[in-house]
Amino acid sequence: MTNYDVYAGVDVGKSFHWIYATDADGKRIISRKINQNETELQEMFTSLRAGERNVLVVVDQPKNIGALTLACAKQAGCHTMFLPGLAMRRAAGILPGEAKTDARDAEVISMAARQIPASLRPVSTADPERAELDALVAWDSDVVHDRTREINRLRGLLVEVNPHFEAAIDDLTSPFILAIIQRFGGPWGMRTAGKTKIRAWASRQKHVPAATLETLIETAWTMENKPPGTTTREAGPIPAAAARISELTTIRDNIETQISQRMENNITYQMLMTMPGVGIHTASSLVTLVDITLFKNADHLASYAGIAPKTHDSGTSIKGETASRAGNKALKNTLFMSAFTSLKADPKSRAYYDTKRAAGKKHNTAVLSLARRRIKIMYAIMRDNTPYHT
Repeated sequence: MTNYDVYAGVDVGKSFHWIYATDADGKRIISRKINQNETELQEMFTSLRAGERNVLVVVDQPKNIGALTLACAKQAGCHTMFLPGLAMRRAAGILPGEAKTDARDAEVISMAARQIPASLRPVSTADPERAELDALVAWDSDVVHDRTREINRLRGLLVEVNPHFEAAIDDLTSPFILAIIQRFGGPWGMRTAGKTKIRAWASRQKHVPAATLETLIETAWTMENKPPGTTTREAGPIPAAAARISELTTIRDNIETQISQRMENNITYQMLMTMPGVGIHTASSLVTLVDITLFKNADHLASYAGIAPKTHDSGTSIKGETASRAGNKALKNTLFMSAFTSLKADPKSRAYYDTKRAAGKKHNTAVLSLARRRIKIMYAIMRDNTPYHT
């Protein structure tokens, strides 16, 4: 870790920040409020750099309200890092007192930067082209989150009106499934329309899976008692949720097309795409979230992602390992979903998962173990820019 002349901690806020800076010996240089203003921030960081001092600026929020602060710090020639919230809360226990103020938080950040450098996380120093890619990947993550939430909501609504019908649907993102739900509202709306009308409608659609159509028709007629509230659900929230899933799917397809075009000449991205269970979202997220040169080995990267197990070992009575709750949450979620996807795409991943389940591990723990195993391969691919091989 580089030794700096100045360690500046910034507790960022929407309207103003608090900055606390010390020299290399921990002697306070400044502690004051500063407005969320480009000119004031630029002047502040330029003054800290006086005499060509080597300055490290650490924030507690690298995006959104912290973006301007980091941009101004970089413009002034400062190095930048950020301190995750969990690490900050733990570091706060080192300082005396329990007060929660902007000034104390900034002091905690500055202290951690100087005394606990391992707690810091890198901030992307992307060029304009990379920044556009970062924005696309972040947008894709938001759309994935929204679509997953809408799918879960639709499944919940369908369970309320006919659990047999919901259970018969394997893929709620299927265009045909969404179309039939939007058209008839659900199983009871299908019954009202009748089988003849449903089949007539289906005959006018493109790419109709015949077996799926017959399964939906059959299961729509499995219940005799119509649950209260079904009419309203099938007239409003159920078709609305299906329409929203269709819309989000279209948006995501468009985003992924843009990402693929931007990453067409990125070797690391192309090599990651050769690994089973790694798609556009996973590969682009790894490229944008991870600067592989900052990690000396796969274990270091796993710790940064928060998928390395946390060991509890004290005396003879306390032993065991649990999942870490620290790390980069976006990267951790990406690796988890990639591991989950690989259960269908890669027989070796499935076999490893089944072994963990047979050993008594719960689903999430087994998937995290698989993600931990897969990150070793991802690290090697990104380090050497070589394709996946068994």
